[in-house]
Amino acid sequence: MRLELNLIEVFCCVYEERSFSKAAARLRVSQPTISGHIKNLESHVGTKLLDRQPRLITPTRAGELLYKHGRIILDEKEAAGRDLSRLLDRVEGDLTIAASTIPGEYLLPSAIASFHNAYPLVRVEVRISDSARVCEEVSEGAAEIGFAGVRPDAIGLELHPFASDELALVVRNDDRWREVSSIPLEALIETPFVAREPGSGTRIALEKKVGRSMDAFNIVGSFGSTNGVKEALLAGLGVSVLSILAVRQEVESGRLKILEISDIGPIHRQFFAVLNRKLAASPILEAFIDFTFPRKSGDDAGIAV
Repeated sequence: MRLELNLIEVFCCVYEERSFSKAAARLRVSQPTISGHIKNLESHVGTKLLDRQPRLITPTRAGELLYKHGRIILDEKEAAGRDLSRLLDRVEGDLTIAASTIPGEYLLPSAIASFHNAYPLVRVEVRISDSARVCEEVSEGAAEIGFAGVRPDAIGLELHPFASDELALVVRNDDRWREVSSIPLEALIETPFVAREPGSGTRIALEKKVGRSMDAFNIVGSFGSTNGVKEALLAGLGVSVLSILAVRQEVESGRLKILEISDIGPIHRQFFAVLNRKLAASPILEAFIDFTFPRKSGDDAGIAV
């Protein structure tokens, strides 16, 4: 049985994303193209590889077996490309980065623009999700490097401090809050609160600082992005704790306002670059690391987890 490499690549992508639409976005093709490739592959091997259900895709036993071998094949293909690039002293190709919201939307864009000017043959894809998912993607090899606001629990990852951030209580600058400068924690807990989703670094940092789960708060809505939370605040849904970086423009324009939580003090957090210690860095990744945040001598090992 002869299997085409491009069909194996499509199948492995769908397997990893558990979604035809996400696989299509990752491979930059249409969803019908992905569906057609999977149908052709299943016809070729003579068995079903994926069980399709509404909002859920699960691999069959044959699918699990094909992924096991297909992932090895694709890893070898990527390794061959890396070795050839080293031999020819070239830095070109694709770099996939997983990043949580604040690094992905506020810290990395300018760094990537500068990197592109230095390495114009490199195409960078930034996939934004919450910190927990970022660490999962690096662990799975779906992203070469990640940027997250929490220390991951996953084994085999290497962390390098990348940047710091401060969180603050943010409210709509309306009649209710215009004359208020601070609020105690107990009063905040009773106030309608707009939360980030579980797994968000912002949510984890807040829970750690106050020593309580978000379940103790008066949650009126939960959003999977910082922009979603901001729009909810502007619409008057409630208050929230967000990165100061993310609300700078709205605060300067007077649409939002920052309050002090009087009895807990500032909320600081560290962002980390996350690497998979089990995988060799490609020449592109090495160039990106050296260009974006050169590591100091003696810090090469990072923080192992």
